[in-house]
Amino acid sequence: MISLIWRDTKKNVELISKSVPCAYAIDYMPADKIDTAYISTDKQNVDYEVKISEILKYEPMDDLIFKRKTGLKAILKISSIRKINRIPISEFDMEEGFKELTSFAMGEKYQVDYREKEAFSLSPEAKEVLEDAESKGYDIPVSLVNKLVKYKKSLPYNKYEKLLKRVDLELKKREIDPFEAVGIIAAQSIGEPGTQMTMRTFHFAGVVEMNVTLGLPRLIEIVDARRIPSTPSMTIYLTEKYRKNEEKVRELIKNLENTTIIDVADIITDVGDMSLTIKIDRNKSRERLVSMGDILSALEKRKGIIYNEIDEDSISIKLQQESFKMLYQVQEQLKSTPIKGVNKISRAIARIDAKEDAWVIYTQGSNLREVLNIEGVDSNRTTTNDIIEIENVFGIEAARNAIYREAENTLSEQGLNVDKRHLMLVADMMTFSGTVRAVGRQGISGRKSSVLARAAFEITSKHLLKAGLLGEIDPLAGVAENIIVGQPITLGTGAIDLVYKGNKK
Repeated sequence: MISLIWRDTKKNVELISKSVPCAYAIDYMPADKIDTAYISTDKQNVDYEVKISEILKYEPMDDLIFKRKTGLKAILKISSIRKINRIPISEFDMEEGFKELTSFAMGEKYQVDYREKEAFSLSPEAKEVLEDAESKGYDIPVSLVNKLVKYKKSLPYNKYEKLLKRVDLELKKREIDPFEAVGIIAAQSIGEPGTQMTMRTFHFAGVVEMNVTLGLPRLIEIVDARRIPSTPSMTIYLTEKYRKNEEKVRELIKNLENTTIIDVADIITDVGDMSLTIKIDRNKSRERLVSMGDILSALEKRKGIIYNEIDEDSISIKLQQESFKMLYQVQEQLKSTPIKGVNKISRAIARIDAKEDAWVIYTQGSNLREVLNIEGVDSNRTTTNDIIEIENVFGIEAARNAIYREAENTLSEQGLNVDKRHLMLVADMMTFSGTVRAVGRQGISGRKSSVLARAAFEITSKHLLKAGLLGEIDPLAGVAENIIVGQPITLGTGAIDLVYKGNKK
């Protein structure tokens, strides 16, 4: 269902909320009949849902609330307004395909189709295997039961029984003992190979401008949950239509790379004439698929400049307010004026992936939300090495998987094998609270319930002083705090309390 979406001030929203039902005069006439609208107060998210009973052509009348004083075209009869959980603008299918809301737009909210998951069912043969295992006291998971079906058919019964016993034995060997120190073992298992990691950067296919941090610095970035990685990059997979078409891939790369005026032209400053001249480099502009029209469109967004002279490959500009300071400021602003491409992506290259047997694009810089909206990009597989960005776009579960994948790739690239369960434990600890937290004093270690454990990690005096002022109590339940006070730790045999009962007389 098509809805009207517009940007408004908080003051106007408060006025509507106090006055509903009310008539609201706006400088836009919706093309379609609508009964629902959404209001944004920050360009990128909608905050309020509005019910509209009628839309009239603007005519002066009593008790009108005005969005603005000029250019009014329509009156919305608003019957109700309510504050809703923030919805990103990207969740609306906009006809214009813009990046952020500036005034009015018509759009349809993407609808999620929820279906009940089908009940899991086992085949009769698998049920028989499960019953056989349960009759002998074996606890075998369903994933293995399906694999054992063929052996029941092919092996004699006595050998089949031995196989079940062997499977149960192997499973028990892999179980964690009660009160096992899984955190310390995970720390040792990741920390020891980490000492053998090299501190280096990796260049994509010999391209010097594109490098990705690997080795120990990358592992530190992951566990520190850095807001911005030192070398953000994306791996962009393409849809069936694009993945094997080299011409379309090259065109997509040019549309991805953030191109500014300085990338395709030289800016000449004439202090005597108080003017600026943009001299277009034809080779660079041809390579980046930039035309004179693209540059003029980009310049239209700049205020305070007047076009003096325009020819085939140069644009002469004068300032409305002439001064040396303003001339220098405009020159610097023009250098960074974007012409086309995705913000934050400075470079992109394409390579044939051996496994895919198709083109895959790698970028220097990351902007996941915008890239996913580009035609030809496979949104199901495209990813970035920026874990916080994955959390913001896809949610905490995706961030948890990203932490695990990035850590595993970093270690395996160095030829180091670490059991995936250790990495999964770290990923779980970093994300179980609902947000990505660092393994440090600002995250997991700094938020432990034990005062002594926090003090043992970093800033000892600060933690002890604060705990004393607040009257905190330490239950001495963990490892570090028991070692500090000289007690047995509550792990393994130390976790068991023995009570002696005397003989009854």
